[in-house]
Amino acid sequence: MIKIKRKWIIIGVIVLIIVGYFVVNGFLKKPSDNYITEKAVKGKVLQEISETGSVKATESVSMSFKSIGKIARIYVAKGDNVKKGALLAELDSSQASAQLQSAKAALETSQHQYDKLINGLTKEDIKIYQDAITLAKHDLQSAYDSSLNTLSDAYIKIYNAYTKAASLQNDYFSVMDQNGIKVSDSRNDINSNMQDIKKYLDGDIDAAVSHMIIALDNVSNDLKIIREQCDEGIYYSEVLATDKASLDTQKGYINTASTNITTSQQDINSYKIALQKAEDSLVFKTATPRQEDINIYRSEVDQAQANVNLYQSQLNDAYLRSPIDGKITDVNAKTGEVVSASEAIINLLSSDPFQIKVNIYEQDIVNVKLGDPVSINLVAFPKQTFEGKVIASDPGEKIVDNVVYYEVTIDFSNQPDAIKSGMTADIVIKTNSKDNVLRVPKPAIENIDGKDMLQVITNKKVEDRQITTGLEGNDYVEVLSGLNEGEEVVTSKK
Repeated sequence: MIKIKRKWIIIGVIVLIIVGYFVVNGFLKKPSDNYITEKAVKGKVLQEISETGSVKATESVSMSFKSIGKIARIYVAKGDNVKKGALLAELDSSQASAQLQSAKAALETSQHQYDKLINGLTKEDIKIYQDAITLAKHDLQSAYDSSLNTLSDAYIKIYNAYTKAASLQNDYFSVMDQNGIKVSDSRNDINSNMQDIKKYLDGDIDAAVSHMIIALDNVSNDLKIIREQCDEGIYYSEVLATDKASLDTQKGYINTASTNITTSQQDINSYKIALQKAEDSLVFKTATPRQEDINIYRSEVDQAQANVNLYQSQLNDAYLRSPIDGKITDVNAKTGEVVSASEAIINLLSSDPFQIKVNIYEQDIVNVKLGDPVSINLVAFPKQTFEGKVIASDPGEKIVDNVVYYEVTIDFSNQPDAIKSGMTADIVIKTNSKDNVLRVPKPAIENIDGKDMLQVITNKKVEDRQITTGLEGNDYVEVLSGLNEGEEVVTSKK
């Protein structure tokens, strides 16, 4: 019995000791012991923006012709250095030359008619104008006859393209997966265009030509889509190279047919104009020149001159010349290839020093100023750090994954000889800094109802304090008022 009482006494003493420890500890523990703190001291506040960009030449140019045509010759190769104005490539200009000569002849005729109107017409002149009408009608009819052949040939090209598309679908794309659906839709669109244009072939030639141009463009795009599917996923290895090449050939036939139809349309329009001019001349064969007649013929002379200028400009556009001193980086076409308007044929890099292009997030761009110093690290040169500066900021936004960015251009010196366009550059823009200012860590500050607040340890107690802030850096924030140097601020809870 005595042993049992002693046991309970010992247990009671232990419980009292434990309770006493926690009670005493609770009274002695300071409120500030629950927080991690740091003293407010003077130092540097640095504001930086870190991003990844890429090396670009000061001026990068993609050269293309202004109109569709067949390349007659390419004068440069990849890696060649060229001077500004150097001839790079040219299109087959035989058609443009012929059109120019025709336009010059039309100008001469218009001028002659104008002179005759002013000086008075003779019987011989009347006969000439009558013959001109006959000839113009014959030329126009010949153009229409030629267009029928061209239309028939273009229809055959569309039919062959449809046949090839159907064959490819049956052989490789019978499964209605995403690729198969695209091929099926494109094949159906080719068939739809073929059936649509067929309705116009036995009717008005002008309408047929106009619709054929549209149909050929649609078919060319459909073939492009089908060709892309041949290189997608499992089809890359399944579709035979010969079938891919055959598809490319069909697309080339379609492009050639498009060129021929466009030329046919231009010829018809040209002969229509010539016929109208001849008929107008005959109307006024015996009339006494009136001022309005003189104005009309003067206008025709001006129009003829405009046509000469137009075809001369087209002839000039058949030649591709370098706009800068630079180096050829890509030649994307071959002699004899038919290229479309604005299709990139040759790419140039300027001989001027390289720069860095980088996209800056919209929240950061407001802090970037021209002349801001930049620290640059090129992935290809890990042991070197380059110094640069911001020289331009594009005012137009760039949307990337629904996020707004602005492109900034950075210039830098002491570029290594082996630097190349496209290299990755890690940059740090030093947008602002202040030395010897009172600062606190960024986590210490919380904005509450538009006020910058922090917590200060005063007399072992935690006190809320409103402060006025200045420059906000990456790690620290400048404190302008509301806090004294040496005071202890709360940065986080334990």
